[in-house]
Amino acid sequence: MMNPFLSTILLVLFVGGVLTLLHMNTNGFLNTTRRRVRRAQVCEWTLTQFLNLYNKPSSSKSFLFHEQEVFSLGHRFNGRFDTAVLHWEEAPILDAIIERKFPTRHLPEKPKDEDIFQAGLYALALMESGVSCSSARLVIVYCLQRKAKQCIGRNFNDCAACGDGRVFSRRFSQKQVIRALAKLDEVWYKGRKPKARPDKRNCQTCPYGRSGTCNHSAAWAKE
Repeated sequence: MMNPFLSTILLVLFVGGVLTLLHMNTNGFLNTTRRRVRRAQVCEWTLTQFLNLYNKPSSSKSFLFHEQEVFSLGHRFNGRFDTAVLHWEEAPILDAIIERKFPTRHLPEKPKDEDIFQAGLYALALMESGVSCSSARLVIVYCLQRKAKQCIGRNFNDCAACGDGRVFSRRFSQKQVIRALAKLDEVWYKGRKPKARPDKRNCQTCPYGRSGTCNHSAAWAKE
Protein backbone atom coordinates (compact mmCIF):
# COMPACT_ATOMS: atom_id res chain seq x y z
CA MET A 1 0.00 0.00 0.00
CA MET A 2 1.31 3.46 -0.89
CA ASN A 3 2.60 5.65 1.92
CA PRO A 4 -0.10 8.28 2.73
CA PHE A 5 2.41 11.13 2.48
CA LEU A 6 3.68 9.93 -0.90
CA SER A 7 0.10 9.47 -2.07
CA THR A 8 -0.66 13.09 -1.13
CA ILE A 9 2.41 14.36 -2.99
CA LEU A 10 1.46 12.38 -6.11
CA LEU A 11 -2.06 13.75 -5.94
CA VAL A 12 -0.82 17.35 -5.79
CA LEU A 13 1.53 16.72 -8.71
CA PHE A 14 -1.28 15.09 -10.70
CA VAL A 15 -3.58 18.07 -10.20
CA GLY A 16 -0.72 20.38 -11.15
CA GLY A 17 -0.33 18.38 -14.34
CA VAL A 18 -4.04 18.65 -15.07
CA LEU A 19 -3.85 22.42 -14.65
CA THR A 20 -0.93 22.58 -17.07
CA LEU A 21 -3.00 20.71 -19.63
CA LEU A 22 -5.98 22.94 -19.01
CA HIS A 23 -3.91 25.97 -19.99
CA MET A 24 -2.96 24.16 -23.20
CA ASN A 25 -6.36 22.77 -24.14
CA THR A 26 -9.48 24.07 -22.40
CA ASN A 27 -12.22 22.25 -24.35
CA GLY A 28 -15.09 23.74 -22.36
CA PHE A 29 -13.45 24.12 -18.95
CA LEU A 30 -14.83 27.23 -17.25
CA ASN A 31 -12.49 29.81 -15.74
CA THR A 32 -14.34 29.69 -12.43
CA THR A 33 -13.95 25.92 -12.19
CA ARG A 34 -10.30 26.10 -13.24
CA ARG A 35 -9.72 28.64 -10.50
CA ARG A 36 -11.40 26.38 -7.95
CA VAL A 37 -9.24 23.42 -8.98
CA ARG A 38 -6.06 25.52 -8.94
CA ARG A 39 -6.72 26.76 -5.40
CA ALA A 40 -7.97 23.46 -4.00
CA GLN A 41 -6.14 21.87 -1.08
CA VAL A 42 -5.94 18.19 -0.23
CA CYS A 43 -8.76 17.53 2.22
CA GLU A 44 -7.91 16.27 5.71
CA TRP A 45 -11.33 14.63 6.04
CA THR A 46 -12.78 11.66 4.23
CA LEU A 47 -15.55 12.43 1.76
CA THR A 48 -18.18 11.19 4.21
CA GLN A 49 -16.80 13.39 6.99
CA PHE A 50 -16.69 16.39 4.66
CA LEU A 51 -20.33 15.97 3.64
CA ASN A 52 -21.40 15.86 7.29
CA LEU A 53 -19.33 18.71 8.71
CA TYR A 54 -21.01 20.70 11.47
CA ASN A 55 -18.63 23.66 11.24
CA LYS A 56 -18.67 24.46 7.54
CA PRO A 57 -15.42 25.72 5.94
CA SER A 58 -15.30 29.05 4.16
CA SER A 59 -16.93 29.08 0.72
CA SER A 60 -13.66 30.45 -0.70
CA LYS A 61 -11.87 27.18 0.09
CA SER A 62 -11.95 24.22 -2.28
CA PHE A 63 -10.90 20.69 -1.37
CA LEU A 64 -9.39 17.78 -3.28
CA PHE A 65 -10.53 14.21 -2.76
CA HIS A 66 -8.60 11.33 -4.29
CA GLU A 67 -9.90 7.81 -5.04
CA GLN A 68 -12.93 7.88 -2.77
CA GLU A 69 -15.81 5.45 -3.13
CA VAL A 70 -19.33 6.69 -3.83
CA PHE A 71 -22.66 4.87 -3.66
CA SER A 72 -25.96 5.39 -5.45
CA LEU A 73 -28.84 3.89 -3.52
CA GLY A 74 -31.38 5.18 -6.02
CA HIS A 75 -29.74 3.53 -9.04
CA ARG A 76 -27.92 0.62 -7.39
CA PHE A 77 -24.30 1.23 -8.30
CA ASN A 78 -21.06 2.16 -6.61
CA GLY A 79 -17.64 3.20 -7.84
CA ARG A 80 -14.39 4.98 -7.01
CA PHE A 81 -13.56 8.27 -8.71
CA ASP A 82 -9.99 9.40 -9.47
CA THR A 83 -10.26 12.98 -8.20
CA ALA A 84 -13.05 15.33 -7.15
CA VAL A 85 -13.00 19.00 -6.18
CA LEU A 86 -15.69 20.27 -3.79
CA HIS A 87 -16.40 23.32 -1.66
CA TRP A 88 -19.05 24.35 0.84
CA GLU A 89 -21.69 27.05 0.57
CA GLU A 90 -25.18 26.41 1.96
CA ALA A 91 -24.57 22.82 0.90
CA PRO A 92 -21.53 20.93 -0.41
CA ILE A 93 -20.85 21.88 -4.05
CA LEU A 94 -19.15 19.66 -6.62
CA ASP A 95 -16.84 21.68 -8.87
CA ALA A 96 -15.31 18.89 -10.93
CA ILE A 97 -14.86 15.16 -11.31
CA ILE A 98 -11.46 14.44 -12.91
CA GLU A 99 -10.85 11.04 -14.50
CA ARG A 100 -7.55 9.84 -16.01
CA LYS A 101 -7.48 7.52 -19.03
CA PHE A 102 -4.47 5.86 -20.66
CA PRO A 103 -5.24 4.71 -24.23
CA THR A 104 -2.71 2.44 -25.94
CA ARG A 105 -2.53 3.94 -29.44
CA HIS A 106 -4.58 7.03 -30.13
CA LEU A 107 -5.50 10.16 -28.24
CA PRO A 108 -9.17 10.85 -28.96
CA GLU A 109 -10.24 14.00 -30.77
CA LYS A 110 -13.21 14.24 -28.42
CA PRO A 111 -14.08 12.63 -25.09
CA LYS A 112 -15.46 9.11 -25.33
CA ASP A 113 -19.11 8.79 -24.40
CA GLU A 114 -18.38 5.98 -21.96
CA ASP A 115 -15.78 8.08 -20.12
CA ILE A 116 -18.15 11.02 -19.76
CA PHE A 117 -20.84 8.59 -18.62
CA GLN A 118 -18.53 7.07 -15.99
CA ALA A 119 -17.65 10.48 -14.56
CA GLY A 120 -21.34 11.39 -14.69
CA LEU A 121 -22.20 8.33 -12.59
CA TYR A 122 -19.87 9.55 -9.85
CA ALA A 123 -21.45 13.00 -9.94
CA LEU A 124 -24.94 11.46 -9.81
CA ALA A 125 -23.99 9.40 -6.75
CA LEU A 126 -22.64 12.53 -5.05
CA MET A 127 -25.82 14.40 -5.91
CA GLU A 128 -27.88 11.67 -4.25
CA SER A 129 -25.69 12.17 -1.16
CA GLY A 130 -26.76 15.80 -0.89
CA VAL A 131 -24.08 17.45 -3.02
CA SER A 132 -25.11 20.23 -5.40
CA CYS A 133 -23.94 19.38 -8.92
CA SER A 134 -25.69 22.12 -10.89
CA SER A 135 -22.40 23.64 -12.04
CA ALA A 136 -20.20 20.52 -11.91
CA ARG A 137 -17.79 19.76 -14.74
CA LEU A 138 -16.76 16.30 -15.89
CA VAL A 139 -13.06 16.42 -16.82
CA ILE A 140 -11.42 13.58 -18.75
CA VAL A 141 -7.61 13.50 -19.07
CA TYR A 142 -6.11 11.29 -21.79
CA CYS A 143 -2.42 10.32 -21.86
CA LEU A 144 -0.89 7.55 -23.98
CA GLN A 145 0.32 4.54 -22.02
CA ARG A 146 3.81 4.69 -23.51
CA LYS A 147 4.14 8.32 -22.43
CA ALA A 148 3.03 7.43 -18.92
CA LYS A 149 5.46 4.48 -18.77
CA GLN A 150 8.35 6.80 -19.62
CA CYS A 151 7.86 8.35 -16.20
CA ILE A 152 8.73 5.10 -14.42
CA GLY A 153 12.12 5.47 -12.75
CA ARG A 154 12.24 9.21 -13.46
CA ASN A 155 11.36 12.28 -11.49
CA PHE A 156 7.56 12.20 -11.34
CA ASN A 157 7.47 15.99 -11.50
CA ASP A 158 8.95 15.87 -15.00
CA CYS A 159 6.01 13.81 -16.24
CA ALA A 160 3.14 15.10 -14.13
CA ALA A 161 1.80 17.33 -16.88
CA CYS A 162 1.79 14.63 -19.57
CA GLY A 163 2.42 17.36 -22.10
CA ASP A 164 1.27 15.19 -25.00
CA GLY A 165 -2.08 14.52 -23.37
CA ARG A 166 -5.50 16.00 -23.95
CA VAL A 167 -8.11 17.28 -21.54
CA PHE A 168 -11.84 17.56 -22.20
CA SER A 169 -14.54 19.03 -20.03
CA ARG A 170 -18.32 18.74 -20.18
CA ARG A 171 -21.04 20.04 -17.93
CA PHE A 172 -22.69 17.36 -15.81
CA SER A 173 -26.20 16.58 -17.05
CA GLN A 174 -28.35 14.56 -14.69
CA LYS A 175 -30.90 13.92 -17.44
CA GLN A 176 -28.33 12.43 -19.82
CA VAL A 177 -26.90 10.10 -17.17
CA ILE A 178 -30.34 8.87 -16.07
CA ARG A 179 -31.38 8.37 -19.71
CA ALA A 180 -28.29 6.22 -20.31
CA LEU A 181 -28.93 4.29 -17.09
CA ALA A 182 -32.50 3.57 -18.20
CA LYS A 183 -31.20 1.99 -21.42
CA LEU A 184 -28.76 -0.16 -19.45
CA ASP A 185 -31.49 -1.22 -17.04
CA GLU A 186 -33.43 -2.63 -20.00
CA VAL A 187 -30.47 -4.92 -20.69
CA TRP A 188 -29.48 -5.74 -17.11
CA TYR A 189 -32.89 -6.21 -15.55
CA LYS A 190 -35.44 -6.57 -18.37
CA GLY A 191 -33.67 -9.02 -20.65
CA ARG A 192 -33.35 -6.83 -23.75
CA LYS A 193 -30.38 -7.81 -25.91
CA PRO A 194 -27.82 -5.02 -26.35
CA LYS A 195 -27.72 -3.33 -29.74
CA ALA A 196 -24.50 -3.39 -31.74
CA ARG A 197 -22.81 -0.07 -32.44
CA PRO A 198 -21.16 -0.16 -35.89
CA ASP A 199 -18.81 2.65 -34.95
CA LYS A 200 -15.31 2.57 -36.40
CA ARG A 201 -13.98 4.15 -33.21
CA ASN A 202 -15.07 1.08 -31.23
CA CYS A 203 -12.45 -1.04 -33.00
CA GLN A 204 -9.51 1.35 -32.74
CA THR A 205 -8.33 -0.09 -29.43
CA CYS A 206 -8.60 -3.71 -30.63
CA PRO A 207 -5.02 -4.98 -31.23
CA TYR A 208 -6.36 -7.22 -34.02
CA GLY A 209 -8.45 -4.55 -35.71
CA ARG A 210 -7.83 -3.16 -39.18
CA SER A 211 -9.69 -0.44 -41.03
CA GLY A 212 -12.26 -0.18 -38.28
CA THR A 213 -13.04 -3.93 -38.24
CA CYS A 214 -12.13 -6.24 -35.36
CA ASN A 215 -10.73 -9.64 -36.31
CA HIS A 216 -12.63 -11.68 -33.76
CA SER A 217 -11.07 -15.02 -34.81
CA ALA A 218 -7.57 -13.70 -34.07
CA ALA A 219 -8.71 -12.35 -30.74
CA TRP A 220 -10.29 -15.67 -29.74
CA ALA A 221 -7.18 -17.58 -30.80
CA LYS A 222 -5.10 -15.59 -28.33
CA GLU A 223 -7.34 -16.46 -25.37
